[in-house]
Amino acid sequence: MTETYICSMKENERPTVTVKLKPYLQEFLKSEIRRNLASKRNIIGAILLPLLEKRPVDVPPFIPKGPDYIRFTLPFTKEKNIRGDLWISPANQEMFERYLEWHFKQLFYHYMHDKVRYCRSFKRTILQFCSDYDFTMTYINYEMLKKDFYRERIRKKAGKSLPLSVPGLSPGFSGLFNSLN
Repeated sequence: MTETYICSMKENERPTVTVKLKPYLQEFLKSEIRRNLASKRNIIGAILLPLLEKRPVDVPPFIPKGPDYIRFTLPFTKEKNIRGDLWISPANQEMFERYLEWHFKQLFYHYMHDKVRYCRSFKRTILQFCSDYDFTMTYINYEMLKKDFYRERIRKKAGKSLPLSVPGLSPGFSGLFNSLN
């Protein structure tokens, strides 16, 4: 079960939330935001804050640990009392991961379509993408990205390219990709 909770609320600290993500998405987020602070102006805050809900009474608090989890510091906002007993439901956890995966793929496809014209080599372009976004090639590799890009080109030719929004994401998130880039 992929449940996440507000897990730290000491007197002199800001609250944090721990989220389960695929390792390559964790690496992408670390390079994208450069620190583990969710704010209204970065992708984490824009997506994560609206997904926080009041924890149900029958669900015990749980602080997940391990390599599959990443921890973010939350900002104080007027809209939500983050000092309360909040959590991300399993459905919202899945939505968060789907959005990040969609965002990563959109960014990668846009990068590839733009840069491959100049490099004229898929391999050099993919390796440059990994270098620009500080991927260590531990959790993501050249072959994986190459296959994904080729599949996307085939889908695009067939008219089945990646949708412009994440399926199941509320209409309030429409256009978020464009506003963040």
